[in-house]
Amino acid sequence: MGLGFNGAQLLALAVGGCFCNDLRYVAHEMQVGIDRLSVDVEMDLEGEPLVASAVRMTVNCTMQDGSDPAPIIEKARGSCMVSNSLARGVPVKIALS
Repeated sequence: MGLGFNGAQLLALAVGGCFCNDLRYVAHEMQVGIDRLSVDVEMDLEGEPLVASAVRMTVNCTMQDGSDPAPIIEKARGSCMVSNSLARGVPVKIALS
């Protein structure tokens, strides 16, 4: 029964998608072009209720000019809203409307 994405898939998508966007913003800001970009996100899940206990991203990035993408990746790491929010343990409140 296809009910759509589960929470873990959506969380991984949010982490990877936000990081990809930030990589592109940083590259634009630094006036360099990204040739190829892919990000793989792996997540450890454990407990009851099931929660994410670790997230790992692997970035495959090549620059149009052949330069090292590491400075862009480092700067994007510092500005990525989703991964930084998770790392700080943002509280979530739920209210009935």
